[in-house]
Amino acid sequence: MYVLCSNITIGGKRFAGVHEVKIKRSIHLIGATASVKVPVTAVLRQEGAPPAYVETAQAIKVGDPVDIRLGYDGQYKTEFRGYVKQLNLQTPLEIICEDEFYTTRRRNVTLQGKTTLAAVLKACGLTVGYATTLTLGAFPVDNKPAAWVLGKLQTEYGLAIWFDLEGRVYACEPYKVIGETVKYRLRYNVVKDDDLKYQRAEDVKLKIKAICIYKDGAKVEATIGPKDGTEKKLYFYDVADQNELAALAAAELKRYSYDGYSGKITTFLQPYAAPCMVAEIEDEVYHQRDGRYYIESVETTYGTNGARRTMEIGIKILSLIHISE
Repeated sequence: MYVLCSNITIGGKRFAGVHEVKIKRSIHLIGATASVKVPVTAVLRQEGAPPAYVETAQAIKVGDPVDIRLGYDGQYKTEFRGYVKQLNLQTPLEIICEDEFYTTRRRNVTLQGKTTLAAVLKACGLTVGYATTLTLGAFPVDNKPAAWVLGKLQTEYGLAIWFDLEGRVYACEPYKVIGETVKYRLRYNVVKDDDLKYQRAEDVKLKIKAICIYKDGAKVEATIGPKDGTEKKLYFYDVADQNELAALAAAELKRYSYDGYSGKITTFLQPYAAPCMVAEIEDEVYHQRDGRYYIESVETTYGTNGARRTMEIGIKILSLIHISE
């Protein structure tokens, strides 16, 4: 029998029970978030001291470190690490948390001249897990928060930027970093697949707008696909010319136009899954629909009503080239 368990530490204090936990992680959001709902009066445990009943809001403060571990039968998996961002004084008390992105709001950066993506991230005081090779042209920053710098990199260069559980930052093209594979069988270890849709390549109406950014800041664009198609912007760096850019756009259009699934699936807490991992989906009724898909985002919930994990899948993965984290 699987019995849910949690080990949640906030500001060095361990909570014996919680009403609800909700964690959101995505390659499209710079900061992962967690919401923890606890009783207004809670049992707090600290090493070397007996359990004590305290008013929770008085025992926690903004900026406190947060560690959330969830699992079954005393076997835990780390789901979130970060800091308390906000306290919502309601019943139950809601503790809003943010991962390492929280720290980037509290230090400013000044940059000037030609630089590289990795150098910018390090100037922001961050430990780099992976950064795509990218030389930036003029990228002036005048005493702005590091969070602002990350947002500017995301919007101007089309980068996916996120933090892992160790607080390392990743900045690269979407789907560049590929993690381990997790296996799912529909109607077996998948609780809900109502939001999972099967598409055929010929039914996908997509228009790719490819944008190339050169080291001097110049931009070249190429568009391919039906005029009435849904536009998707993709960014490239230092391609040879517009012909090569058009060829890259055509290849991406083919990659996004596939026979396979799109949407979301909901599972139990096990098996573990996180953004960047690959969901290998098997359908025993329609084996022709089996395939591997990139996990873009994961929402994990835990509480008195049980625990669930909802994954949003992205493109179909035809070959796996892992970039170590």
